[in-house]
Amino acid sequence: MNHRWGDIYQVPLPLPFALRTINAYIIKGSSGVTLVDAGLNIDMDVQAWQEAQAAADWKWADVEKIVLTHYHPDHYGLAGTLQQWTGAPVYLSQIDHEQAQLFFGRESQMPETMESFFAFHGLPDEWVSQIPAHLRSFHPWVEPHPQVTLLEPGETIRMGDVNYEVLHTPGHADGHLSFYDPNRKWLIGGDFLLPKITPNISLWPECHPNPLDNYLTTLARMKELEVSRVFPSHGPVFDHYAERIEMLEKHHADRLREMKAFVVEKAGATAFEVCQHQFGSNHNIHNLRFALSETLAHLEYLRIRGELSVEERDGIAYYMACAA
Repeated sequence: MNHRWGDIYQVPLPLPFALRTINAYIIKGSSGVTLVDAGLNIDMDVQAWQEAQAAADWKWADVEKIVLTHYHPDHYGLAGTLQQWTGAPVYLSQIDHEQAQLFFGRESQMPETMESFFAFHGLPDEWVSQIPAHLRSFHPWVEPHPQVTLLEPGETIRMGDVNYEVLHTPGHADGHLSFYDPNRKWLIGGDFLLPKITPNISLWPECHPNPLDNYLTTLARMKELEVSRVFPSHGPVFDHYAERIEMLEKHHADRLREMKAFVVEKAGATAFEVCQHQFGSNHNIHNLRFALSETLAHLEYLRIRGELSVEERDGIAYYMACAA
């Protein structure tokens, strides 16, 4: 841990996949400490938290809250263990509490649902067959699950000595929350807005049917907020808030145009074919799952807008240009 802004300390936590690091945050106050996001239940992240204790001079007994921006494993995974060590409540939105169980509950059938979903969208059998075991491989990283205190948008939550507004910022996750200090105009943004990479916007079964529209709506609404500093989950703290939103809006407009042009040129294509065109073919199953789901988020956005249609052939979905 080597970065501090007043009462907020950044804690880089290692990840064993492409992103490499997630930024969690410690917020110190007169009555205790709030942890924002948790990392994975892996030895590297436990060690990083222990090093953060020494660097910022706090103990597990000082933790009064654990606040999660969303349910994805790198944010949620260690929360149950941290709760056992601290006795602190874990705060999460209701939507993401439910989706944590949907994706990572031992009894969930989401791995099989996802297997069928990807097969329908053209993923070849050698990849499809890897999906259930891949999804279940996350269980050790997110267990034990925390006992959650639900947090609703529009509330305020005290973290350290500051009251933060709880903002619903969906798109990357359906129940994603960000936290805004209106006095300093600081935003703890999770994966809502990142300085160097674009947050993954994915279509998943049993989740929001148009996540890209959800995200673009969030960007347009949040652009009106006055923000002087963003504390993101990946990448450095930054201050070019409105400009970054505009860059992401342009990014998605360009990607929609490129994907639609490919479908038109091919006179129809599966989502997997569009994914290969857009993202290349050098993937492992982890990265391919996100690339294909992001492709689907864009294709479904275009379909719902009436710019593409879907035709099923032999159990496979093909996106088609709509007749002029």
